[in-house]
Amino acid sequence: MIAYLQMLRAEINHQPYNKSEVRRALLAGPLKGRTTSEQRMQNISAVLEQMKRPWIPGYKPLGNIGRSSKIRLEAAIRRVEDGTPFPRLPPPAPKPDRKLPATGYWLFVCNRRRWAGEDFLRTGDNRLLYMVSDHHRTEVKPGDLGVLRINAGSGRPACVYALVEVETAPTLRTDDDERFYADPSDAHTLRWRSGLRLIANLIDNPIRTDTLPDEEAFLYLKRPLMTSTIPLGRLAFDDLFRRSQVEKLEVEAARSVDTPEDVRQLELASANLDPKRRERVSQVIERGSIGEKVKVARGHRCQLCECQGQSPIAFFKAGGTPYAEAHHVRPVSLLLAGLLSPLNIMVLCPNHHRQVHYGDFEVLEEAPRFWKVRLDGEAYEVPRTELT
Repeated sequence: MIAYLQMLRAEINHQPYNKSEVRRALLAGPLKGRTTSEQRMQNISAVLEQMKRPWIPGYKPLGNIGRSSKIRLEAAIRRVEDGTPFPRLPPPAPKPDRKLPATGYWLFVCNRRRWAGEDFLRTGDNRLLYMVSDHHRTEVKPGDLGVLRINAGSGRPACVYALVEVETAPTLRTDDDERFYADPSDAHTLRWRSGLRLIANLIDNPIRTDTLPDEEAFLYLKRPLMTSTIPLGRLAFDDLFRRSQVEKLEVEAARSVDTPEDVRQLELASANLDPKRRERVSQVIERGSIGEKVKVARGHRCQLCECQGQSPIAFFKAGGTPYAEAHHVRPVSLLLAGLLSPLNIMVLCPNHHRQVHYGDFEVLEEAPRFWKVRLDGEAYEVPRTELT
């Protein structure tokens, strides 16, 4: 079911995926012993069609699905949709010589004597580069999910300290941010590294691995490991997600909301939230990837500073990137359609961001390509940003 919904999302967003590879992965794993997955996929299409949902054109709905099968599949669809998050795309077909095939979920292992993971998590930063084991460099993919476990040491137990999403495929590169390395030369050594995004920071309530079940699914979470990455099963990820007590919608808001369909689904899911949860989700969205993409498109330059002829760069972060903030012109806490769009985001320096909230600032007009604003008694046109 998850594999079907992953392919469907890719289909809707015009993202490439390999149906044959997904079929091989299913027949080698969840559907091991079967000769085909085609009929099962067509049955799912039939149920989605009856639910008035989109379905994958390559799996034409079967017309003879029984009533009991329909009830069972519809319940499975709703159970997956209401359950824990899952990776964006299905994992690759397993390699014959691999003891642990890729699952789309990863255990990222941190040796506290080499990298001060807890210190990083306390900064509030939500992006980092993380080393990937050489033999996993072709298997770790954007949209995969994982957990960051910091090994035991210095009198502290091994714990899961964060839930993460992979944002970039592994590349052979150095890390510009050496602050948390015990040996700064480790940051400047070429290694396979992926960009990770924190979707839940558990620094204040980490999950001790010695409290996890003594079952095979949790074996590597409980072992001291020297590797950087190791595949994690969905059962273990689901258990950790529940223990984290993080709201699924907050996690989905923190993930890479990169496409119109992602935005639409998040807006629909947020429509009926109570005020307290609405505020928490809106705070996550404010720090989300759409805002980051707009900042990159604008060169991290404050748009109001540019209007006033001032230097648009506030300061440079330790890694050398200019610092800027994403401001949603119409409050994202309203969670109305269109408010998560890049067209609703203005790039500002910290001073102007505070001024638009608390000082002499007013939006006079919202045109399709610009805002007309009043700042310190003067009128300006601020262009909107449309991502391609």
